[in-house]
Amino acid sequence: MVTDAYGESGSGKTQLCFNASANCVRDGGRVVFVDTAGTFRPERVIEIAASQEILDSITFVRALSTVDQINTVQKIRDIDPQLVIVDTLTGLFSAEYSGPARHLAVMKHLHDLAICAIDSGCATVVTNMVRNAPAEDSDRQEPNRPRPATAFVRREYLGSSVSIYSHVRLRLEIIDSENSIFSATLVQPPGKVPALFTVSSAGIADV
Repeated sequence: MVTDAYGESGSGKTQLCFNASANCVRDGGRVVFVDTAGTFRPERVIEIAASQEILDSITFVRALSTVDQINTVQKIRDIDPQLVIVDTLTGLFSAEYSGPARHLAVMKHLHDLAICAIDSGCATVVTNMVRNAPAEDSDRQEPNRPRPATAFVRREYLGSSVSIYSHVRLRLEIIDSENSIFSATLVQPPGKVPALFTVSSAGIADV
């Protein structure tokens, strides 16, 4: 199963990945952690797990190009982990591709990850960013109403392509940055009530 966790910078995406990695190893599993943006912090994973030995069960891959990122699929098959993390999914593709080719390349990679997850029976978590996009014009049917300034909403980057091969999609949002309070909302399948969580030295916990 592939879970897509997306949100703005600082909304807890990477912390979620660290926590999931620590939990997996605590349960006796192995993790492949693919870092495309330089966000992996081994000291943070050790802090959450309260164990230095946790890193022995985490295979870390620093992907510097889309070729590196794509090639990790074979590494995953060789290692046969219980959890795969890709943090973040689209960053390198954004830099190296443009137009329709970018969508196609992301979909191909995510498809390969999904097939690998199904064949290997491992959980896969990918993170993704958001971007500001023009909101849909809701005043089209009322031409006489004054037009407001262009409104923007935050949408998942390449979300239409990412959603095709994601089994679960989770939107993370910042509620109160000073008190480290965030929300997680199921987008696919749709959830009714956002779950509030906090991030502390011990990892992610309910508010």
